[in-house]
Amino acid sequence: MNLSNIVKTDVLAELKQGNTEVLKGLPPVVAMQYGLALQDEVGQAEKSPINDQALNNAMLKLMGKDKKIAD
Repeated sequence: MNLSNIVKTDVLAELKQGNTEVLKGLPPVVAMQYGLALQDEVGQAEKSPINDQALNNAMLKLMGKDKKIAD
């Protein structure tokens, strides 16, 4: 187990106890990842309604490059 796994385990343990102070100072994306990891552990994670392929195509179209991305 490396240091990042130990830190992640400690943060998740604190979140399970209701201590949200451990999220202060973290970038929003990292805080969201901890929230999703916690939801996944308790079985409440929902499947994302976002279709990645459609999002990719829409972004390319907005950028003026309507080429389809190959899988």
